[in-house]
Amino acid sequence: MPEPGNSVESDEEPRSFAQRVADPLNSVTWFTMDALWMGKLAWPAYTFAALTVATGLWLLVLGWRKKRGVLLADLGLNCWIAMNTIWLVADLSGRATPFGVTVPLAVIGAGFIALATWRSQDVRRLRLGGR
Repeated sequence: MPEPGNSVESDEEPRSFAQRVADPLNSVTWFTMDALWMGKLAWPAYTFAALTVATGLWLLVLGWRKKRGVLLADLGLNCWIAMNTIWLVADLSGRATPFGVTVPLAVIGAGFIALATWRSQDVRRLRLGGR
């Protein structure tokens, strides 16, 4: 009998390095970046912004050969990271947010997330209105 947590008889794939380390690390750096930004601690926020960008790119590299849905989700995540970082730098340096850059990044990122959801889930099988 397999031990609890052992994926021998599970339908789930084993968790990759990206899922076990890079993804949580990206979340921690991003959360810390935003917390430092709210505290108006510019240089620590810039440092964690760089770490967030680096771990986001790391996720892209680690997930490049995975399922297309994973890649699309990581592309969406990285668009959001770029938008958030540009906004942070503009705000902490006293400049206006460059909406001509940040809004397209947000829209493209949302598009990637929507495509990832469509690709990764069974939403294509949904039948609305009894059809």
